[in-house]
Amino acid sequence: MKRLGTATLALCAAALCLALAFAPRLNPLVGSAEAFQRDVAVSSGAIYVSLRAINAALSFAQEVEVGGSLGVSGSVQPLKWLEPVDDTVERVSGLIFGVAVLTGVLSMSMAPAAALGFGLLALALVGRCTCEAAPGGWHGSRPGLRHAFGSCGGLGFALAIALPLAFVLGLWAGEALTHDTWQAAFDTLERIGAQANALIGIDGAGREDQSWLDSARAYRAAAGVFWDSADDLLDASLQLTGIFLLRMIVLPALTLLAVLRVGWHLIGRGH
Repeated sequence: MKRLGTATLALCAAALCLALAFAPRLNPLVGSAEAFQRDVAVSSGAIYVSLRAINAALSFAQEVEVGGSLGVSGSVQPLKWLEPVDDTVERVSGLIFGVAVLTGVLSMSMAPAAALGFGLLALALVGRCTCEAAPGGWHGSRPGLRHAFGSCGGLGFALAIALPLAFVLGLWAGEALTHDTWQAAFDTLERIGAQANALIGIDGAGREDQSWLDSARAYRAAAGVFWDSADDLLDASLQLTGIFLLRMIVLPALTLLAVLRVGWHLIGRGH
């Protein structure tokens, strides 16, 4: 009688898992994980745009040529000394872009991974039901068969439940732990990005009324702001990159290991 009840319960759970395999977003963990990842993608996209604006402004300033006729002819590029800052911004923006791509891939793969996980769980539960209905029961079945169904169940649990749960908890914990640092670094980039837009705007109205000496002074003064802010820019960029990696990789990975470990103790040893 106990075996019949266990088989019936396993069959009902298999039917539920099969339904979730065809509609994985009915699992609230999947929807929450995707929502967190979309927020990270939007934030990383905004930061990438700010960094590219700064990069464009610095590149633009470096290419400005100033001509003169004080005994010599020709032109010079007096702001080439900004090149180290420009290279640093370009590399960091590449890292942020990589984070945005990673976030997009994870967001798109969460539902298919959960669907596969629920399918494996359904297969494992059907196997458990079949073994329970056999004369020897689950424990009387062949060890290889039990191991195969147990492996399917473990992998299905990892993909369908542990993985989205790890992302939800990891991203939530990362946001709670790094909110202040994130906001300060983001404000720094916003401030420098606004200065970048101002620098680009120098080539707008009124430029034709300036002498080459006035233009050189204006560009040098504006570019000096970037040079003086180079340390803040690098520090803010690295902080944001580190926070992204912490939220998207480190904390979810640690949470996943913890969930799998707990699941092993609660479920695995029962077999």
